[in-house]
Amino acid sequence: MKKQLALKYPHSASLFRFCRRVLDHKFGEIRVIDQDVGQILGFDPADCSHWKKGKKNIHSIYAMRNIAKHLGIDEKLVVDLASGDIDAEEAFCEFLGYGDMELDSKSVDLAKKNFFKQNSSQWSRDREQEFRSSFLINETQITKAVTEIHQLINFQEAPLYLPELTAYYPDIVLNASPDLKTGPEEQVQAQFDQGKFVITYKVGSEMRPYVRFRIAKSMSTYFLPKSQSLSPELKDFRGQIADVEANIFAGKLLAPAALIRKEMRNVNVAKDVLTQLAEVFWVSKCFMNLRLKELLQTP
Repeated sequence: MKKQLALKYPHSASLFRFCRRVLDHKFGEIRVIDQDVGQILGFDPADCSHWKKGKKNIHSIYAMRNIAKHLGIDEKLVVDLASGDIDAEEAFCEFLGYGDMELDSKSVDLAKKNFFKQNSSQWSRDREQEFRSSFLINETQITKAVTEIHQLINFQEAPLYLPELTAYYPDIVLNASPDLKTGPEEQVQAQFDQGKFVITYKVGSEMRPYVRFRIAKSMSTYFLPKSQSLSPELKDFRGQIADVEANIFAGKLLAPAALIRKEMRNVNVAKDVLTQLAEVFWVSKCFMNLRLKELLQTP
């Protein structure tokens, strides 16, 4: 068997794969070819091929900015990938983001219009209240559930180690599987099985921050109370509500506000504060940025 040679510039090859996946995601209905990726930097077919095969090093700030601008993404994400701080899989998950921490106002308005349309003949204050309560994110209840977890495991110093957490909850089983064949949106699978809540996650040499987030998010199914039943007219929105609640749960579980404020006093303000906090809490910079924005918006 012919021995496969190591790539000369593996991070550049990862950057190419990432660009291709982003273009596929953005233009899924249109066939994307390798040369479409090369065109981002104005490469001819030969240079494009060299980039794809890791024979051409993409390292200039000019190139990074062009890629970020063309793809409409954060330049820092491109830099982290090109420097090898993250791989193509993690970069793509960062590109997809961590979901909403609040309900989309346009979706709520649409739901209200549909609800009113189907109940116009019997509209009342009670029906109005029914609608409002259906879209209420009970953050107090989520905070209470997370606080009880932190108190039980005596969580006082970041980062939160998920295997240690599950040691306090025998019904939760963490199952690491390097062979889990899933897409980037499905790095974690969770289900109740024979009285256990089994969380199977894809892992390589170490548990990456984006996988930690998805594990924490999946735990919301176990720890948060069952959702209230919705009127038939609103059932299509239950998934969106549950997703927002799960995102809030994961954010508070991995990076509670009190600990963030505590660590803020310890960071070196002469350096990148976001990067320092992300490392302390073992989360991605994208995720930590979301948590900091939440704290700034909280009275």
